[in-house]
Order: sequence, then structure tokens, then C-alpha cells
Amino acid sequence: MALETIATVENGLLKPEIALPFHDGAQVRLTIETGWDAEKALKAWERLKDLLKERPVISGLRFSRDELHERH
Repeated sequence: MALETIATVENGLLKPEIALPFHDGAQVRLTIETGWDAEKALKAWERLKDLLKERPVISGLRFSRDELHERH
């Protein structure tokens, strides 16, 4: 089961914004991200899409090993 929520640190403990659907003593895997900024992430995503429009990735091309490692 995967679940994503936001939590606040209070007295060294994480307090999630929602009630968690786990019984007491359940072990879970935890990944913590700090400084997440939704507006900044959205701007970065829009910039990436603009760059891909300017310089699209050409798919379907195949290169030999020598072409991939060609030195100029």
C-alpha cells in the first residue's frame, strides 16, 4: 500500500495531516522530503516542457557503439 501525506514535526515526532490507516505497531517505510515548494516545482515542469518543444527528443534512432563513443 502506498500513501502520501504531509506531516508536521512536533516535539521530534511527525504528526500527519490525516489519520493513518495502520494499526499500532505496524512497520512502514518512510521517505522524508523537506522544502517542497509546489509553485517552484510547477514552474520547473513548465520550463522542461518548453525546452522539449524547442529541442525535441528524437526517438527511433539507433547508434552504433562507435557512434555513441565518437570523440571529436
